Formats: sequence, structure tokens, C-alpha cells
Amino acid sequence: MNIKAPLITLGAGLAVAGVLYGMNVSVTNNAAPAALPPPSAGPSSGPPAGPSAGPSSSPSAPPGDGTGNAAKQGTITYAGAVDGGAASLGVVVNNGKAIAYVCDGRSAESWLDGEMSNGEAQFNRAKATGTLTATYTAAQMKGTVTAGTKTWTFTIKAVAPPSGLYRSQSSLRKKLDASWIVLPDGKQVGVENNNGVLQPAPPFDVTTRSASVDGTTVTIEPTSPATGY
Repeated sequence: MNIKAPLITLGAGLAVAGVLYGMNVSVTNNAAPAALPPPSAGPSSGPPAGPSAGPSSSPSAPPGDGTGNAAKQGTITYAGAVDGGAASLGVVVNNGKAIAYVCDGRSAESWLDGEMSNGEAQFNRAKATGTLTATYTAAQMKGTVTAGTKTWTFTIKAVAPPSGLYRSQSSLRKKLDASWIVLPDGKQVGVENNNGVLQPAPPFDVTTRSASVDGTTVTIEPTSPATGY
């Protein structure tokens, strides 16, 4: 009986099946894993929890001119000697309103008030005892000032306290009626009105803002457009 043909056929079939199985295992092992779908974010409920940096912002710059003086709510003080050094001048401006004091430290002085805007300043005083005309920036003021019959040109710079304008307290002016300009180097230039006679003002303590007159302590006050002179 001839059984070779069926055996050959069966062997061939088994061989083909083995090859196909091996190929399937190889393909399965070499295939890249399928990407997993992202987790569901759920319904939108705003930004994720946790601190947020928010938009970048720098601290607000203080008002003023960047000179260390005027960041005081729009107040700028200028002080210095006139050209040639024969007199001194101080100006305090707040929101456009300003006062000024000029004196030679001996026998000439004048308090002035006016306005400063758009880079120009114009001050005057009743009875024509003084005038001031100037241009200005946040850093300096330049112009012409008069006190009585004397006229000076000037260029003065913005300054920081304790530089500025001072006057003896109004209720104590019977003891001392005096005004001062404190310059950036600490020098005090002032005039005292002694019953109508002008003379050099005595120095005062800028720390305690006081002066001693005949054993009486007299309060010295800084002046500004708000307080007047």
C-alpha cells in the first residue's frame, strides 16, 4: 500500500503552519504599542489649581522727578545760590502752585508766590517788592529774580530735605521774625526782620527745627504752597 504521498503532504502542511506561526509571533513582538488616548479633562472649570504668576508687572514708580525729592506727592523743592553767589533762592512747588524766597542774608529779601506749568514759572509779590521769571525742568530752574532794587540771574537745582524754605512760627514772630533758605551743603542763608530793620537771621537747628532767642525756644517751620509764608 502506498502511504508516502499523504505523509509528504501532511509534512508539508505542518511545515507551512510552523512558518506562519513563527511569522505571526515575530510581527506581534516587533509591533509598536498603540498610543493610549489622553485622559479625559472633564468639563472646563477655569485654570488649574495652584499659584499663578499672572501678568508680569513692575512696582509703580513713586510720583515725582527721580531726584529723591519730589516723590512727595508732586512736591519739588529747588534751592541754590544765584549766579555770582550774592544771594540765595529757594522754590517749593506742589501741583503747579509755588512759593519762593530770595535773600542776600543781610538786608534784601522777598517772598513770592505764583504758578509753574508747561516748563514756565511766573511769580510776583504785592507792591512790586519782588518778581521771578523762569523756565524749569524736574531737575533745575533757571531765570531771573528780583528783591527790592536788586536783580539776579540764577540756575538752581532740585534738592532733598532738609534743604528748602523755613520761617519762624507765625505765633512767635514777635520773638523772632526770620526766614531761611537751607542749601544742599547745609548752609543757612536768612534774614531777620527786627521791627522793620533787616539783618542776618540767626542759625537754627534743622533737626529740632527750633532756635533759641533770649532763652525762649522759637519753633521754625518748613514752608510750602499749602502752608504759605
